[in-house]
Amino acid sequence: MKNILVATDLSERSDRAMDRAALIAKQMNAMLHIAYVVDDEVTSTIALACEENATVELQKQIKEGALFKGVKTNIYVEFGHPWKKITELAERHNADLVVLGTHRNRGLLELFSGTTLHRVAKNSKSPLLVAVNPAAKNYSIALVGVDFSECARHATDLASRIVHEHPLTLIHAYHIPFKALTMRADEHGDIIVREKKRIEKEIRRHMTDFISTLTDPHKDTHKSITEGGPVTVLQAEVTARKADLVCVGSHGKPWLVEAVLGSTAYDLLSNPPCDVLVAPLR
Repeated sequence: MKNILVATDLSERSDRAMDRAALIAKQMNAMLHIAYVVDDEVTSTIALACEENATVELQKQIKEGALFKGVKTNIYVEFGHPWKKITELAERHNADLVVLGTHRNRGLLELFSGTTLHRVAKNSKSPLLVAVNPAAKNYSIALVGVDFSECARHATDLASRIVHEHPLTLIHAYHIPFKALTMRADEHGDIIVREKKRIEKEIRRHMTDFISTLTDPHKDTHKSITEGGPVTVLQAEVTARKADLVCVGSHGKPWLVEAVLGSTAYDLLSNPPCDVLVAPLR
């Protein structure tokens, strides 16, 4: 990675994003671009005051923050709609990663317009990292939801670069439509063990083939195959494994929503169980 963009609104949520972006920039020896967006609908007097105050505050954070020591930084204060400016800045600086904090809940308005997170995820060509937890150390326990698509392959390669020396856990959640009609089941409606083993044997074969296509697969890459919905399975795995990062592709073959942002990525961004990395299709 050469360029990382972090956008902040100077809140505590954004402070976590700033710290995480600084950690990754130091790890990757990348340039860290820091952006603050001023709403262009405010009066010019207020806008200029916001620009000056934001610049001073960001300079103070960089100077006093221990995580920023040794990190090359640039500060940008822009005017406009946050998600549009973040997307523009990411493209302007060829950002290899965009880092944001969790969004504020604005009630019913979110139902119609979507959050900045979702809009950036849908429109940016750069991967998006949502920082939820305090950035105390580099990531060490990372999960990747895979559906064996090209988008999932890109997500896995990206997670591997960020987690670096630690192995990933690749998770495939499978669902059998109308299984009561198409599969032999017991009295509780669960498919019998023999059928389950047959299905999972085939999935394991696909998983092995998938790992062989990765750019730099870790020799200790872990695999997990579970029946259930992808979001439910990933959230349960995050809790069980105490994961600090979960990564998914922005869309994949089975989980398209309006052919732009996959429902798995959308749901994880709406209620992140830990830090979430969303990788677009290259």
